[in-house]
Amino acid sequence: MPKFTEDFQLVNVPKEVVSNCNQLTVLNTGTATAVLNGVNIAPGDQYISPGNENELNLTRYRLAFTGVGTNEVLVIRKIYQ
Repeated sequence: MPKFTEDFQLVNVPKEVVSNCNQLTVLNTGTATAVLNGVNIAPGDQYISPGNENELNLTRYRLAFTGVGTNEVLVIRKIYQ
């Protein structure tokens, strides 16, 4: 049975998010719009990059924020051992 861990990271400043994982979820927990590689994520919405077993996502995402409000996203990465 494959084993994995989940890595949780709270981000509130523009930065590069490196996936290096199987599945990536970016949940906008703030009140400002998050922008991930040009994709707008409204407050309360999420972006999911799913992965199949034995896949590794190596994408480098640019995370920014736009509009008035609290800048905050939760990045969850699924990492196989």
